[in-house]
Amino acid sequence: MDNLNQYIKKSHLRMVEKFNQDLEAFRMETEEPAATLYEDANISFTLKDIRLENGCLVYDYDGMTESERIVYQDADSGEYYEDDIDGISDWIKFWRKCLRRAKRYWSMDPDRLDKIQDGEIEDQDDEE
Repeated sequence: MDNLNQYIKKSHLRMVEKFNQDLEAFRMETEEPAATLYEDANISFTLKDIRLENGCLVYDYDGMTESERIVYQDADSGEYYEDDIDGISDWIKFWRKCLRRAKRYWSMDPDRLDKIQDGEIEDQDDEE
């Protein structure tokens, strides 16, 4: 079987490498074995790694491994192509946004973070 990683754009490989470096730096700063990234102030999930395996973007979080195929083969021509719709760029942007938010929350005063969390919980209650 072909190693489909060879068909992934070099810029996307660099995006994954850079994100993993930033994630590792955050792990070292927080001294957490798996960096905790926040989707909301009161919802968190852990992310261990993002990697490229056999044409897929693979990431581990909340004890599960998920993958998104980003390299496909054209049935007619046999040529490989990289998916740019909801592909690697969008996923890395999503995880990078989560990492920025986690850094912001990590540096906050605990009382302020509690107020943010309480506010979001109250907002959810109001909507219901």
